[in-house]
Amino acid sequence: MSYTVKKLAKLSGVSIRTLRFYDTIGLLKPAYYGDNHYRYYEEEQILMLQQILFYRELGFPLNDIQRIISSDDFNKIDALISHKQVLERSLDRTKKLIKTIDQTILHLRGKITMRDEELFVGFAYQFAFDSYVTAFAPGNEQMLDKYFASDLIMFNHTMSKQLDLNDLKSRLPNLQKIFKDLKSEVKDVTADENRIAFRVEQNALFYKHTPNGIQVKLDVMNLYKLEIGKVKEWQIWVNITEI
Repeated sequence: MSYTVKKLAKLSGVSIRTLRFYDTIGLLKPAYYGDNHYRYYEEEQILMLQQILFYRELGFPLNDIQRIISSDDFNKIDALISHKQVLERSLDRTKKLIKTIDQTILHLRGKITMRDEELFVGFAYQFAFDSYVTAFAPGNEQMLDKYFASDLIMFNHTMSKQLDLNDLKSRLPNLQKIFKDLKSEVKDVTADENRIAFRVEQNALFYKHTPNGIQVKLDVMNLYKLEIGKVKEWQIWVNITEI
């Protein structure tokens, strides 16, 4: 069955103007153009529009969507499985947040007593902070690929340098030597779905110029931008004080 742009707009909920724009930029071309210059879409284009909408729902920019769906190894079934996994993780996080709300209400009503850390179960910043600690632990080098995007951009404002994931990986052995027996406490958290800012106070054994290292306290301000469950952009400000 063929659909005109008007009928496809009604079917999908995507505006006629948007469908025309997708055609103009080459993101979703019609199956063919009629003699009346109307656009006509068939099953292949309808399935591709569904893919585009899934990626848009997950926060992908149009340029990235176009690159993904036009690649030679793009597979609709694999993509759908991936979408499902992402949505299941999102659903799991939503369920945790709902549980946190219910428990907090009971806590405020005096029916249960919550620990301070339980007040923050399910929030996005927990993922970011836990992933930071986990990935930087010795022996967990492979976790960097799991938690950090391949095109990660890092801004280390202390060194006034911009780094990427490969830089991070190359520095990991030294970082693990510098921050031994890491003990951290999260302070001043601001978080939403994709953007997390938090300050972490850390006590660490810092190898400076002495063989055994010196004990220091670090005040680290982190700003993460998450994209599809991975740290996409990471800005760091560090203040080190000897104890």
